Amino acid sequence: MNKTFAILTLGCKVNFYESESLKEKLLDLGYLEKDCKEATFIFVNTCAVTNQAERQDLQKVRSVARDNPLAKFIVLGCSSQIHKEKYLAIKQVIKVFGTDIKCRSVELLDSPKSDFINTDSRHFQYEDSEIKSSEYPVRAYLKVQDGCNNYCSYCVIPFTRGNSRFRDKDSIIREAKELIRNGYHELIIGGIDTGSYHDPKDISYNLTSLLKDLIKISPLPYRIRVSSIEISQIDDSYINLFKDNPQKLCPHFHIPLQSGSERILKLMNRKYSKEEYLSKVNEIQSALPNVALSTDIITGFPTETESDFRDTYDFAKKIGFMRIHAFPYSERPFTMASKLNGKVAMEIRRERVKKLLKLSEESKQKYLDSLKGQVLSILIEHRGKNNTYSGYSENYLEINVKSTKDIFNSFISYKVD
Repeated sequence: MNKTFAILTLGCKVNFYESESLKEKLLDLGYLEKDCKEATFIFVNTCAVTNQAERQDLQKVRSVARDNPLAKFIVLGCSSQIHKEKYLAIKQVIKVFGTDIKCRSVELLDSPKSDFINTDSRHFQYEDSEIKSSEYPVRAYLKVQDGCNNYCSYCVIPFTRGNSRFRDKDSIIREAKELIRNGYHELIIGGIDTGSYHDPKDISYNLTSLLKDLIKISPLPYRIRVSSIEISQIDDSYINLFKDNPQKLCPHFHIPLQSGSERILKLMNRKYSKEEYLSKVNEIQSALPNVALSTDIITGFPTETESDFRDTYDFAKKIGFMRIHAFPYSERPFTMASKLNGKVAMEIRRERVKKLLKLSEESKQKYLDSLKGQVLSILIEHRGKNNTYSGYSENYLEINVKSTKDIFNSFISYKVD
């Protein structure tokens, strides 16, 4: 058998982490990584967060299959978890997996079965997977958690990823140490619902406990960034840990808002009020004066009026997010929101996205202005032409610099002017 493979990854950073783990498993078993034109097996790791994402999944599989008629396709992930029949209908797809045993797909290549979808998503077990390398040249994503129990009314992820489940702390720490030894200088702690993390053997050992251990695992220079956390999962001990460890913990909090309308937040089944969100943000900003806040906002949720959107816009402006990721609402199967009347026209959803993205640019400029004279720590991760380099600061600002020295994969100090 010609043991060659290619992996195509769509969707979130968790997918990219899992694809990397799958790749390392294949390489350990003697498979050779090739491009799609030379690969015997093509793995496609899919996303289902929006209608558009799923359309792109199917288009990608079909187009690559047309271009590579002799290849055998293995489809994995969120989209195949809920729409296996669409992928099995494609002639070259030989196996379909969901989200619970992605890495085991390697072991099951010789199985006569084609369908490995486990429909009992609320009882998925955590699938152990580790990586030694990263999609980034100097930063590494570190998955600590999977699944979600929140059931926000617009979100299909609890149905595709299953129940919230957690990785053993010793496994996380072991992988973190190896990644730092391998030359990565930033660890990005993430999952589907990262802030819900606790050690599976000890419910009292939470995300704050994990971060306390991770900030002291190596004498080598490194820092830690948390990918995303819900406002309801941030407490005083979490904030104080960041305050007390500015050299290790990045002062960048990505806290999904989704809406600034109290009425829409309730329809979304979010777990906070505007007052609670604002109060917690004020605590964070008081403890961490230069903290960068970013967020996700959905526009055009069913029944969202112009007044609701104005509440969202005004609230986002009041917070002063450094960056806003705005998305038009997308109907998803199985969700409560998909059953609501009062659909908002797509052109209105998109127009509202544009307004929020414009606000995002204005807020970012104000944030940059507030940093003038501050000295930031930049981790350089790209070499450009003519002695130019770029990298990210601790508060997740991309900075371009010039240097006659090779400063790739190192920390430099940069004064904001």
